[in-house]
Amino acid sequence: MSEPLWTGGYVANALGVAIHSDPASAVAIEDLVGLALRRNPKRAHLLVSQVLAKHVPTEPALVIAAGELLGAFAAKELFQQVPDVELTAAARALTAVLQQPAGQRKEAISALTGHVATLRTVVPDAVVIGYAETATGLGRLVANALGAYYIHSTRHATPGVVPVAGFEEGHSHATSHAMVPTDPQWLDGAGPVILVDDELSTGSTVINTIRELHALVPHPVYVVAALIDLRSAEDRSRFDALAAELDCRIAVAALGTGRIELGADILGRAATLIEELPQEKLSLETAGRVSILELASSFISPVRSDRFGNASAPLQATVEAIAEHLSAQLEETGAQGPFVVLGCEENMFLPLAVAQALGRLRPDGEVRFSTTTRSPIVPVDRPDYAIASALVFASHDLTNDGPGIRFAYNLSGSGQRPGTIVAFPEPGTERTELLHSSVPDLPPLAVALRAVADDAVVVLLPVDNPANSSSPSTSTPIEVAP
Repeated sequence: MSEPLWTGGYVANALGVAIHSDPASAVAIEDLVGLALRRNPKRAHLLVSQVLAKHVPTEPALVIAAGELLGAFAAKELFQQVPDVELTAAARALTAVLQQPAGQRKEAISALTGHVATLRTVVPDAVVIGYAETATGLGRLVANALGAYYIHSTRHATPGVVPVAGFEEGHSHATSHAMVPTDPQWLDGAGPVILVDDELSTGSTVINTIRELHALVPHPVYVVAALIDLRSAEDRSRFDALAAELDCRIAVAALGTGRIELGADILGRAATLIEELPQEKLSLETAGRVSILELASSFISPVRSDRFGNASAPLQATVEAIAEHLSAQLEETGAQGPFVVLGCEENMFLPLAVAQALGRLRPDGEVRFSTTTRSPIVPVDRPDYAIASALVFASHDLTNDGPGIRFAYNLSGSGQRPGTIVAFPEPGTERTELLHSSVPDLPPLAVALRAVADDAVVVLLPVDNPANSSSPSTSTPIEVAP
């Protein structure tokens, strides 16, 4: 069986991008990421993770195992107690999964899950912080592996709850983050602080964060956990200098380490390349069925974004209840697989857990997980490129920067089309926000999904928000008219 074609080859060849994994890297970076073109004047390329499920629909068990494995690497940096031989075995198991074609790696994922399950290390006094939007789910997985308190930064508006900290992410398409805990003592302990992101490029965002947090409550140890670490030697020295300045220890844990070389005038060459590419748009005329499933608080425990507080243990009863109700609804309507469960922006972990549970309930239908994003990426439907298609729609959530354009990638392309998409907006979203566009000339989410699936279900979850305790009251599906 041949390995899949690397999904970074097109950009690497066209723009002179070269990725080099360190000899000691646990997993080769080329196995962990592909490449795509950004629509961003600050950065030409995007590293597209094969295990994060932000841009690529991915097996839920693989996403969970990779995140919890990163938690084990973080624990090793904290205690040096996790045996290297077990970490190495788990990393090799992850490599084995990634080097097999999607759809043919069920047994390899099962083996990986078994390795990772033996690596959990409880660090109850740790505070784990995930970065919005990309790493909100990844951070939760790391926290689960450590049995630790979890909170993520947010770009969502939180009326009635005052942010306690904020920081900037310079290269991102949307830069401002805020920390919005409901527990005023969330940072007061003396345990380690673990910062989780999908990648480290320069580390500037992390430096900003540590400075901000250390000014609030100094901590002796900070661990930065990322799927890949591509910092230069100069950037690594900045971490050492900050640790000396603040009189603390700063360690980094990553599944893949290495460096990236960018071709000359990459921004200009990328702009020219994008101009020359054909501009393809999905037609909304290819219309599948869409319904809205509204779950009442009397049916399940109210759920909320992790940004509001402690999420040290999965809401397993809620997850199972949602998955069972959803599976019954899919059975009743005759919806068929393959299934894609789609989290929306920062709402990543709960939909991921539901996707895993749905896969157990519907073993006859392949289940993948992905999420929406703010990042504008150029789609090119070819096997050596990471983003085959783009679905564009208007935002439905309340954010500090107001309404905007949102995207979902790889839901179509290369002849693929899910039988059913199940979307999970941020808890507390109203159905009217899904049916009426907040941006001129763009469809709302519920309408846009009709272009990429035969059936789509939008699941509205009740919210437990300190500023608003209201919950939806009906679980009756409502058809969206063509």
